[in-house]
Amino acid sequence: MDVKVYLSSLEDEIGEIVNISEWSLGVYHVDARKDGPFLREYFAVPDSSPIAARVRRYGERRDGLRLFDNADDSSGWQIVQYEIMKYNGAYGGKPVAEAVFRDVSLHAMELYPEYFGLFPVPFHTPHGYTLRHRTLSNGVYWLETSQYRELLAICFPIWNARLSAAALMGGERLEIDKVGEADVDATPYLFFSRELSCVPLYELLATHEEWRGTVIRPRALMNALWEYTPAYAMYLNGGMDPPLAIFSEVLRAEMGCAMPEPDGKHVAAMFPGEGTDFLLLE
Repeated sequence: MDVKVYLSSLEDEIGEIVNISEWSLGVYHVDARKDGPFLREYFAVPDSSPIAARVRRYGERRDGLRLFDNADDSSGWQIVQYEIMKYNGAYGGKPVAEAVFRDVSLHAMELYPEYFGLFPVPFHTPHGYTLRHRTLSNGVYWLETSQYRELLAICFPIWNARLSAAALMGGERLEIDKVGEADVDATPYLFFSRELSCVPLYELLATHEEWRGTVIRPRALMNALWEYTPAYAMYLNGGMDPPLAIFSEVLRAEMGCAMPEPDGKHVAAMFPGEGTDFLLLE
């Protein structure tokens, strides 16, 4: 099939095609414009492409090809990008810097663990070796260490994208990682004490609905915020942090708790009798 002709036939759906270029043998990058001045990017992988078999579980099936919307992280376009880099490096004489290659796979690992594997559980921590761990989600682990400590460990792609600067302040890094400040990827994990873990868990709860009632007791988590990080709690209640809006709606709708409107003066809901033991881990 003539891929460029076929892609042009999709203009009613994806918009005016501005450019089509072959990024690898049989893999095309498409720029299209629809409903505005901004371009939208796609990958098109024909069935004849050398990487077609590797990406057949992803993208949108079309006549003779798969289409990947680069604006949709669930489409699998990062896998296509990874396979392009791998093929071009191995067979096209266009090797990619190892750090860049690793960065692509590291950031895609959270979305596609079935393809790239799980983030490894850290063995070294700032407080001894990991002796036991519980998986809260891919890249988020609860650890017990050889120094009798419990720690929350969060992998770089997650804390870098999901946590606020205020939450990051409570994290610790391994001493060996502090040498290379410019190479953030050399520091894949941040570690939080049991007390300070309430802040990152609070922020991650907005994107991990499955934790509520299975991993985390939300009412106790709110109490822990006021007990261990009152400055952060007051900061949230000032209405300056997006997770508050999400979490307050949960409190109103599911817990029957009257939340004050954020005005920087009043604390958010506290729950007498619920305690601060917010983890539901055996």
